Amino acid sequence: MPTKEMFKLINKNRIFLIVYVLILSAGLIPVLLYPKADIHLFINKFHSPFFDALFRYSTHLGSGFVTAAVVVVLLFINIRYSFILASSAITSGILVQFLKHRVFPGLDRPVAFFDNIAELYVIQGVDMHTHFSFPSGYSATAFITFGILALISERVWIKNIVLLVAVIASFSRVYLSQHFLGDILGGSVLGMLVLMFFYWYFQTLKMVWMNQPVHNFFRSDKP
Repeated sequence: MPTKEMFKLINKNRIFLIVYVLILSAGLIPVLLYPKADIHLFINKFHSPFFDALFRYSTHLGSGFVTAAVVVVLLFINIRYSFILASSAITSGILVQFLKHRVFPGLDRPVAFFDNIAELYVIQGVDMHTHFSFPSGYSATAFITFGILALISERVWIKNIVLLVAVIASFSRVYLSQHFLGDILGGSVLGMLVLMFFYWYFQTLKMVWMNQPVHNFFRSDKP
């Protein structure tokens, strides 16, 4: 039964999901209590060469190129998992662009928002974006890409490590002043919901051929 499959998915990943909800709640508290400008200016005060390097490069973990690479790798592990990630990434990308351009088209990113208001600390050489702030597409993609690794892993510590990687990749968007805190929280929620839906959906498809790596189809000893 579809509902039974969803309960199994949640129960198997309950610790991972609880930790995610706790992190999400910690981020939502200031978003609900303070103006986004105040939150961003507060975060923007804290910077160092170490964090500049960390977040400058970790932000690419939320790019579509990383997702595409993981999709290919998963093909050689389990076709079903690869399909889940690919479907989630494509659907999330469409939803993010719809929300950015149709639902929240007037929301500027920090650099444009604070123009002539406050001087932000930005890292030289980073290509800054100015418009279509909500939600963060990189955050959605990071949680989808590393979320699938958490869902398919049997070890709790691996689940939480990849969750940490997704959090770092997402927070980099705020550190780099590419997004506000609320943008990355919204992106993470969208990514997680889309991922959970497709993980559940593909688990309900009882197609045995999906449970094998793609290279099995090209084996010479295949009967």
